[in-house]
Amino acid sequence: MIKEGKIGVQEAITLIVIIISVKIYFVGPSMTVKALGTSTWYMTLISAATAIVGFTFIYILLKRFPDKDLVFAFEKSFGRLLGSIASIILSIMLLVNGAVLLREFSEVSKVYVIPETPLVFHIFTQIVVITIICFLGLETIARFSKHIGYFILLSFIGTIVFNYNHFDYHNLFPLLGYGIKPTVVFGLKESSFYGEVVILGVIAQSLQGTKHLKKIGFTSLIISGCLISAAYLSSTLIFRYSQAQEVTSLMYTMTRVIQLGFFFNRLDPIFIFSWSIGTLISVSTLFYTFLSTYCKAFRIQDMRPLIIPSAIILFALSMIPNNLMNLMSFITILRQYGWVVFFALPFAALIIDIIRKKKVIKNA
Repeated sequence: MIKEGKIGVQEAITLIVIIISVKIYFVGPSMTVKALGTSTWYMTLISAATAIVGFTFIYILLKRFPDKDLVFAFEKSFGRLLGSIASIILSIMLLVNGAVLLREFSEVSKVYVIPETPLVFHIFTQIVVITIICFLGLETIARFSKHIGYFILLSFIGTIVFNYNHFDYHNLFPLLGYGIKPTVVFGLKESSFYGEVVILGVIAQSLQGTKHLKKIGFTSLIISGCLISAAYLSSTLIFRYSQAQEVTSLMYTMTRVIQLGFFFNRLDPIFIFSWSIGTLISVSTLFYTFLSTYCKAFRIQDMRPLIIPSAIILFALSMIPNNLMNLMSFITILRQYGWVVFFALPFAALIIDIIRKKKVIKNA
């Protein structure tokens, strides 16, 4: 059995909020603005509500297997072979999400911060740090995220509050963006933005019992939804949607336009620090969860020998997109169809488990 340690409620909530919310710093928001216009700030609330429904299925499934994780639930519901395949699919999805997030961070950093540094070197240095973090274990990651989470939250809120003098409330119109139907449909598909909440199912045995799973999951999704909605709303108030869709990183651009008096400006170095730490926590957790899911599916008791080979795979995956435009195509696919793995797969396992147990009771 893989020893992952124990994680408290606050640590788990902070960890999931960081993993989900850190994506608002990269190229995703500009893609969403291009698709929906001015309705992005409440579209993401629809996505969060959909993710809450999806997480409810995960919680109900794990409630049927007290003190077990999602990998165990898949095997009991689908059977040994199909359950292992489902777990492997989930692990691959987590690894791909980690690789895409790592590449996003590197691309945006290259545009704004280190344009002369080769992309390969930037990704390689992060891979080294992520590998070391994974050797330290999940409990260390969670405890660190709890302490650094306050700083990340303050920098996030500060970026919004310090831009109050740039707010133009006329930018909110038209309120429906490109129409209510595209907004709702996009919001339902974009529930994959919050799909990393499935990590709680993988590490359920580290959460000191299934009874805490519901509280952690719902609280994390509500907090993340509010933060991301606030970020979309503030960017809409500052930039017209025709401008916002051309910006590589809306949040970073917001830090550069902060101007309070003569001296209080250009706070982007503080932003970059919190952004970098949050990204490392997010990718490290996704990478660790991939290893955990993979090892549990194949009954591997010690994941440490697999960390370095898997880190090489992570590096290779992050280098697949040829350029930023190609990367954005990968992101679109993951955000639009990732819910099939994150939420539909646990839902299918829940339905099959209910049917199988009813059949057993009927036969008895």
